Amino acid sequence: MRSDIFTNTAPGTLRTLSGEYQSRYGLISYETPSFIPNRLSDYPALTMRTMGAVNRASMAVARLSELGERLPNPDLIRRPIMRREAQSTSALEGTYERLETVLAQDYEPGTNTSGLNESMREILNYIDAADCGIRSIRDGRPITISLIRELQQLLVHNTVSDNPQAGEIRNSQVFIGSPTRKIEDARFVPMPPGHDLNIAVQHLIDWWNSRTEPGLAMLDMAMFHYQFETLHPFTDGNGRIGRLLILLQMMSRGLLHQPLLSVSSWFEQQRSEYQDALFGVSTRGDWDTWVLMFCQGVEESSEDALMRTSRLLFVREQYRKLITDHAYGNTVMETGMLFIGHPFLTVEQLQRYIHKSPTALRNALKRLESLQLIENMGMNTLRQMC
Repeated sequence: MRSDIFTNTAPGTLRTLSGEYQSRYGLISYETPSFIPNRLSDYPALTMRTMGAVNRASMAVARLSELGERLPNPDLIRRPIMRREAQSTSALEGTYERLETVLAQDYEPGTNTSGLNESMREILNYIDAADCGIRSIRDGRPITISLIRELQQLLVHNTVSDNPQAGEIRNSQVFIGSPTRKIEDARFVPMPPGHDLNIAVQHLIDWWNSRTEPGLAMLDMAMFHYQFETLHPFTDGNGRIGRLLILLQMMSRGLLHQPLLSVSSWFEQQRSEYQDALFGVSTRGDWDTWVLMFCQGVEESSEDALMRTSRLLFVREQYRKLITDHAYGNTVMETGMLFIGHPFLTVEQLQRYIHKSPTALRNALKRLESLQLIENMGMNTLRQMC
């Protein structure tokens, strides 16, 4: 890592690391700086433009939360939203599956993923972690190191990163963005493992839990996210856990009552700018650019979630009206409503969710097909059409 790009306004210090690594030519010695961020304390000086972005993001989340309070079945509607977040947040880290493939996957939190490919396991593990986090916050559990470690362990379960360090603050050195895969050529080298890292992570959690000003919660989250990613406390999953914590922090502060927000799709589209903005805080203390970007991402993601949730509600009402107008019974209505949260369903899945006779379910599906609300894709799979 280059030390010359860190200015005297950087919110931290550099510490020299040295060691050896094995190559095909034998042991190679290295020496490189690592970045030790200062502990978070007071808010940085920000421009009026940035503070305006903080307020707009807060208001956008409030509008989304208000809509969430009116949802007739929020858990059903949140399902496709959380799967979109799982797909996007994994794509940011280089794990990609098509969104339709993720939506079509027959999976609920806690289901065995051993028969799936590595990328799909990672994406579905995120759903497990998110479900655990949401339940924990709803049960009144605070955001602690214990909870974050539990989320990381769920995230890497049964993947190549499921090793003795899973669910633990790392005890090995990591580095980021090295084209040669050598630590000395890395773009960024986080602080080394050990006692200081453990204390830094605990201080960050304590800092978050000490913040009480509702109007500045968005700024708190932006600062927390920077510090978490800079500390890089785990060997894997730091980005995904950090972005999941944005949602959990909103819920823990009472800003968002239903988990309807998906921020990773926006950050995925701005991947380079996102990484540069975080790096800019470390190298020159440029909090303005980072906080402005973070708040813009939250605001636009909230507006997108508002639009998508409203459309799901519109589709739901459209289904209800068509089914009612044709005087179809409760089984057809229940089946139609299920497709709102499950855009792809097999007959076997349908039988697990709706406990009716096979004949009744087949008839319900035929009636929904006749209304052109679903279509048969073959292989015993049906898809929502609108």
